[in-house]
Amino acid sequence: MTEQIFRNSLKENFYLDSETIINLRQKQLDNIKQIDYPKIGKIKLGKIYLENLNVKYNSEKTVKILPRNINNLVDDENNIIIIKDGNIIYNNLDEEYTGVEIISYFDALQFKNENALQIFNNNFIKENNNKLMAINSAYQNSAILINIPKNKIVKSTLKLHIIGENSDLVHHTYIISGQNSEFSIVEKLDNLKRIDVNYVSEVVIEENAKLNYIGIDRLSEKTNAFIERDCLVKDNGSVIYALGQLNDGFTVSNNIINLAGKNAHCESRNILFTDMDNIHAVTVRVNHLAPYTVGTIINHGIVKDKGYLHVDGIGKINQGMNQSNSQQHTNIINLSNSAKVYANPYLLIDEYDVLAGHGATIGKVDDEQLYYLMSRGLSKNEAEKLIILGFLYPLIELIDSESIKNSFIQTIESKLSI
Repeated sequence: MTEQIFRNSLKENFYLDSETIINLRQKQLDNIKQIDYPKIGKIKLGKIYLENLNVKYNSEKTVKILPRNINNLVDDENNIIIIKDGNIIYNNLDEEYTGVEIISYFDALQFKNENALQIFNNNFIKENNNKLMAINSAYQNSAILINIPKNKIVKSTLKLHIIGENSDLVHHTYIISGQNSEFSIVEKLDNLKRIDVNYVSEVVIEENAKLNYIGIDRLSEKTNAFIERDCLVKDNGSVIYALGQLNDGFTVSNNIINLAGKNAHCESRNILFTDMDNIHAVTVRVNHLAPYTVGTIINHGIVKDKGYLHVDGIGKINQGMNQSNSQQHTNIINLSNSAKVYANPYLLIDEYDVLAGHGATIGKVDDEQLYYLMSRGLSKNEAEKLIILGFLYPLIELIDSESIKNSFIQTIESKLSI
């Protein structure tokens, strides 16, 4: 492909962008060729379709009544936003969200929102040494900004649906939690057709702010996905991530939390379900970049069929970050002799005056628990399901919507039944 044809392709597929952004996209694309894929155990990312994406902008109209295929994905109809192929097509937020800025990249362009555009455009100019992140910067065709102002306390949980259909989805979510704010979000990632997905979320927790972030990924069979959620926590800030990875395709998933302020606190709770012949590669990393920080990683995984699950849990305490505490626990239930599981807990400690601990277990369903439940009249399958649902409690307990909680449980049960 000649240089001119290449540029014409960029202009055709990203026709809303300025000449400056087109040039930045091309720079990112040129840079991608020079970057290697990250190394994840024995997994050869270069053999998976993650790079040559078929992406373009798609126009979608706002609707008052959701089409059936989208409505089927919605478990709780209160305070929801649906962004499909980069367009916010549905919004029913109540008055409690007054003052919270929520805007898509498309709308920022249309309404010339310079503040939002500056945040969005920063993605196009980043220098990435991670090939998958660089691809997100080059190909982005969907983005949303959620900006919670200073001192804003929102008690009702936002339900954000991110959906792809008409091209491969390259999405970027930005969440800014202002000083002293409190906010909760349930974010669901879905696709209506077999597309590939490159998804990045960036969160900034300002001083004394609190964020509860529940992410549920439900991408369909044969979907290849890269999912990265990054967070920066400042002084006395707090974040809880509860992530349910329920994808039916190949997935590379990262959750990176940087505790950059004194007394910053985080919990990363992850439910990982790998079945069929899928490969899921998961990294959860907490970096202690300030003293008196507390970071906890809890990974609960289920593997069945010929699934392949690779989990790296990393707690890093840098020199001088005294009185910090890094803890992690990884527990995997293997339901098949054909599945493969690798669980690697790492503690990287460069400071003496700290607390740290880690552990990892891989095994079958506990025989004593199974026998006890079967002695009470349950079948083996019923007993296994009950034990596994209890095993998933660290995530389920954080979902305050009964309909979303029930849907999550039903998804798990259906996967166990196949």
